[in-house]
Amino acid sequence: MSFKLNVSDFEGLSVEAVVSLINSSYKKPLSEVSLYDLLLNESTNKALRHGVYMYFNDKNECLYVGMCSSSHFAQRIGEHFGMSPKCRMNTFLKRTVEMLGLKDKEYDGYVEVLPKISNYGLLIINANGKKKPYILNLEKLFHITYKPELNFPKGFPPYKALDESTDFTSAVLSL
Repeated sequence: MSFKLNVSDFEGLSVEAVVSLINSSYKKPLSEVSLYDLLLNESTNKALRHGVYMYFNDKNECLYVGMCSSSHFAQRIGEHFGMSPKCRMNTFLKRTVEMLGLKDKEYDGYVEVLPKISNYGLLIINANGKKKPYILNLEKLFHITYKPELNFPKGFPPYKALDESTDFTSAVLSL
């Protein structure tokens, strides 16, 4: 079962239909994700490089949406799991430690959080071949539709409302 979707799968669908597809898609438990999983898009047999990744809790609620536009997924997703409060790119892990009320200033909180998030899921939306502005808009669209808690710990930005009946591709391009 794949935890990777291709942005081309969304062509002709409404935003609402894409959200429904994502919600019903398999999310790979974090404890089962391997480095190899993040290297290859099996459906195209090409390197998995650019797009959006989403972390879901064990209730299938989207907690974080990130983009990968200049590095590979293996590098970017791995950076989220830096095991120290001093890591600058471990946003998901750092904010999860804080959200769960663990010791966020010490290494112990990072160790303590791992078993608690082992069943959290990862979903990747492959957008290889798309330029950075498109991927930025793709990430923004999912921020608007999911309002992921860990992306905006200080409150959700004042994005304009999005009509979810709109064609997905048109919505991404209009942001």
